[in-house]
Amino acid sequence: MKKVYVFLFTIVVAMVFTACSGEKKGKAPATEPVKIEKAEVVVAEPEKPAEPTLPPAEMLKNFQAYAKEYATAFNNISKNPKKFSELAGQSQKKVAEMEKIKTELNTRQSQEYQKALDMVLKVNRGGK
Repeated sequence: MKKVYVFLFTIVVAMVFTACSGEKKGKAPATEPVKIEKAEVVVAEPEKPAEPTLPPAEMLKNFQAYAKEYATAFNNISKNPKKFSELAGQSQKKVAEMEKIKTELNTRQSQEYQKALDMVLKVNRGGK
């Protein structure tokens, strides 16, 4: 009995692989020739990345506010998990924006940025 089941199983597996191979069975040849018209090719210019419209000091303030709000949302995650997930989704984007302008910050601003960044990274690590 086992031999019969193994034989049937082998046949079924072979049929499944044949059916799922992605090959299509023969198509009937086209009755009319296909006409291909030449189309004009328009080459799009690559988009230039948008320059930050805010000065670095203003971007730093916004990042600090984001870091504080993100940490608060993490501490209150049981009350409003949706807000935390929205802020968590913005984390990489916000950090990347700040990394772009990091060289434009003075020493004091760099220290403030580092504190805010540490806060964001701590939350990303789960508060550890």
